Amino acid sequence: MAAQVPRAGELRPGTAIPRWVRLLPLVALGIAVVTQIFSDDQFHAGIAVTVVPLLAAFVLGPAWTAGISLLALLLIAAPLPITEGFDIVDDLVVAIIFTTAVSISWIRQRFEAGLVTMLSVSEAAQRAVLPELPERVDDLACAGLYHSAQRGATIGGDLFDVRPSPFGVRMILGDVQGHGLDAVGTASMLLSVFHEAILDEAELGGVAWRLERRMLEDAAHGYVPELFASVLLAEFVDESDEVRLLSCGHPSPLLLRGERVEEIDLKPAPVLGLRLATPVRPLGTASVAFGEEDTLLAFSDGLVEARDEEGHYYPLAHHLDGLVVPASPRRLVEFVWDDAARFATRMDDDVSILAITRVARSARRRPLTE
Repeated sequence: MAAQVPRAGELRPGTAIPRWVRLLPLVALGIAVVTQIFSDDQFHAGIAVTVVPLLAAFVLGPAWTAGISLLALLLIAAPLPITEGFDIVDDLVVAIIFTTAVSISWIRQRFEAGLVTMLSVSEAAQRAVLPELPERVDDLACAGLYHSAQRGATIGGDLFDVRPSPFGVRMILGDVQGHGLDAVGTASMLLSVFHEAILDEAELGGVAWRLERRMLEDAAHGYVPELFASVLLAEFVDESDEVRLLSCGHPSPLLLRGERVEEIDLKPAPVLGLRLATPVRPLGTASVAFGEEDTLLAFSDGLVEARDEEGHYYPLAHHLDGLVVPASPRRLVEFVWDDAARFATRMDDDVSILAITRVARSARRRPLTE
C-alpha cells in the first residue's frame, strides 16, 4: 500500500505541536495586556504586546497568527489611556512587525509541509529497500536493524530481506558502495532482482549471477550508476538442518550456539559489479550445520569497522563470546547495536544487522515472545 502524503500544513502524529503550546500566544497576549494596564511605564509595557505575534508565528498557522496580530494591533492603536504613549509612527512599526510575523508563520508552515512530505517519501523508499521483516518465515525467526551513517537519513546503500522460495528460505544482506540516492536506487534494484531470482535459481550462485548481470546491464544503459556491491546470500533447508552460504565480497556471518560464537570461514567471490570479467555463477557455496535454536548473525562491514577513541575496530565476536544469546532475534540485534554504539566513537558507514534463529519444533506453533 502506498504511503499517504500529508496535506500542506498537516503534521503527522508525534510531530504535531501540542495543543498547550498552541495556547501559549493567547496566554502571553493576556499577560501582556494586564501588564500594560497596571504598569507605570505603559509605553514599554505595550511593546511586550508586539512580541506575542512573533511567538505565535512559531507555533500557529498564518490565519491564527494574523488574527492575534490584528487583535494586538487594535489594542495598541485604540484611543485608550493605556496606549497613549504610541504615536502613528509607532503604530506603523508595530504593523510591520505583525506582517513579518504572519509571513514567518506562512513560511514555517510551507517548510513543515515539505519536510513531512519528504519524510513520508523517505519512509516509503526505506520500506522498498529495507522491507519490514516478518517475525517468522517458515521455521525461522528473524529480525533486522539498520542505522544510517548520515545524520537525519533513514536509508542508504544497505539492503536485506528474508523470503521463502521453492528451494528453501533465502536471505540476502548487501552493501552498495557509497551513500545517497544513487546507492539507494542500486540497492532497490538488487532487492527486486533477488525476489525474482530466488524463485527460479536452484543454486545461490545462480542468484548471485542474476544480481551481477542486472547491475552491469543497468549500468551499461545508464539506469543505475556504475557502483559495486558486496552481498551475503543464505539458504536454509529444513530437511537437512543446515544453512548454505555464499559471500560476494561480504563479511562472513557469525553462528551462535548457546554461549559459543563461531566465525564462519567463507572464501568470498568477488564483489558484484567490478567488471573484471563476464559475470559467472560463483561456486564458493559453503554448508554449515544449523540446528534448532542456532542463530545466524549477519552484518554489514559498517558494524565491524566502527572504531573507539584509540582507533580499535569493534570486536563483535569477542563481545558475544561467552554470553547467553538473547531469547529472540529482535533482542539480539538490539543488544549488538547498543553494544556497538557504546563502544564506538566513529561510525563512518551504514550499519545493518540481521539475526535468524531456527525455532525449536516444540515452539513453532507458538507466537514469538520478545
